[in-house]
Amino acid sequence: MEIEAIRACIRKGNFYITDHALTEGFKDGISVTDMLHVIRTGKVIEWYPTTQRCLVYGHNTDAIPIHVVVDFSAGRSVDIVTTYIPQRDQWLKSQIRKKRKR
Repeated sequence: MEIEAIRACIRKGNFYITDHALTEGFKDGISVTDMLHVIRTGKVIEWYPTTQRCLVYGHNTDAIPIHVVVDFSAGRSVDIVTTYIPQRDQWLKSQIRKKRKR
């Protein structure tokens, strides 16, 4: 799975935004435009090969960090699964997952 293939799907309009992504994104003030911008300009910070998903990190136009989970299992289209603003207690610089305390 390559980020460029995901971006090509976005450019061609071959994507679907799940209801979950819309609901969670709107709770955090993340618009569809923000989600697409993050995918087009952000970077992959985690790959989930067993589910063919990845976590993309980027910023909206107000420089707020945003995470977008993308599913590329269909191969010819992209599903935007969820999106959120990363919480500081769980992420370092919004890009590295903090280890859980046991």
